[in-house]
Amino acid sequence: MRKSLVRLVSRTLLAVLATALPLSAFAQTVVTMWTFLDPAKTSGREVALKAMIDSFEKANPGIKVKVEPQVFSELTPKFLAANNTGAAPDIVWVNTDSMGALIKSGAAADLNELFLKSWSKEQDADFFVRAGWDASLAHGKRYAVPLFFATTSLFYRKDQFKEAGIDPASIKTWDQLVEAATKLTKDNDKDGRIDIWGFGTPLSTERVGGTTAFTSMLIAGGKVWDNCKPNYASDVGVRSVQLHVDMINKYHVMPKEVIANNVDDIVDQFVAGRYAIATMPFARYSTVQTQAKWGADNLGVLPWPAWSADKVGPQQVQGWWAAVWAKSKHPKEAGQFLEWMINPDAVRAWAITGGQVPTRMSVWKEPAMRAPKYDYMKAVVDGWAANGFMVPTECNTARFDADWNQAVQRVIVGGKTAKEAMQEAEKSFLSRQ
Repeated sequence: MRKSLVRLVSRTLLAVLATALPLSAFAQTVVTMWTFLDPAKTSGREVALKAMIDSFEKANPGIKVKVEPQVFSELTPKFLAANNTGAAPDIVWVNTDSMGALIKSGAAADLNELFLKSWSKEQDADFFVRAGWDASLAHGKRYAVPLFFATTSLFYRKDQFKEAGIDPASIKTWDQLVEAATKLTKDNDKDGRIDIWGFGTPLSTERVGGTTAFTSMLIAGGKVWDNCKPNYASDVGVRSVQLHVDMINKYHVMPKEVIANNVDDIVDQFVAGRYAIATMPFARYSTVQTQAKWGADNLGVLPWPAWSADKVGPQQVQGWWAAVWAKSKHPKEAGQFLEWMINPDAVRAWAITGGQVPTRMSVWKEPAMRAPKYDYMKAVVDGWAANGFMVPTECNTARFDADWNQAVQRVIVGGKTAKEAMQEAEKSFLSRQ
């Protein structure tokens, strides 16, 4: 009798606690995610991600999303190493350059099995940049889905162009860009030191992340990779290296120290007014607008030049995708949050709050996206439509741009010819396949 009474009291107490305490007081499934964004910070994309996490956790009180921010250039290599030790996160973000390595590794789960097989044809077709949507497709399996597409852009100062009498529409070739950059390079106080450089592009071998003028130059000249075999030391490859070298040593439109500058360095210096034209991620547009003391209205985006005026410069399709770890202990919950990050509300947040081009056509067609402030997005979409391309995801293209930047350094400080430097870059690429 005494034991029965104790059991009855215990069950009653547990029932009372279950109704009195919130679900969060009990054990939750924790889904870890590696991304280069930090939801505790205040950039547009970080604010958008924080809102997604909050809304997801509210809708799914038994799941908590734990973000572990990483350096963007180290995300995939670190994930693949963690996969080998069994310590990888449930969700990882991957960029275009690392997609091939992710697929080949076998470290990503098939998202068709997790949630995509239940989608309608209309849901699938809503992702209108098909090259980006299918970037992770291999052997009938889909290993990642796009969170937002991006590209490398040429940002320019409208006020500097106007002062120099340069029509942005007149820059159709790389020679014309160099000519414009020469006019834009200025020593305002005549002290022998350049105050504004005409052109800037990251030439470091670290933290480049697919953001370099090299990519557009080489793609414009022909086939860069043939079945994962690089064709860097071609005439156009040599010409591309030499143009970078000449912009530093001959035309003096870029400072020599640019060979040590990564993407963040170039962005910071452009914001500070050090460059009139600069290569940087399109995703930084809203950040530059916010931070530039020379005025948000003075920021513009140039179409990519080509080698001849009769062609349109190629516009790269880049971006960030998300994958679920194949060995995750919580694949269902990880898949739930991954799907949440690409639902229409999330895509709208990536666009309006984060300043990204929408991945869904249904969102892109919404009246709100027709506002003049989103004209800069239209310019990118038009560029993709005219001459868009993606680097081959079947290859391990991680650090390909670092190899090209290394080639410039080998010429400037190593005494190599441009051809010799690009031959070394070819060997470096092949060593990673």
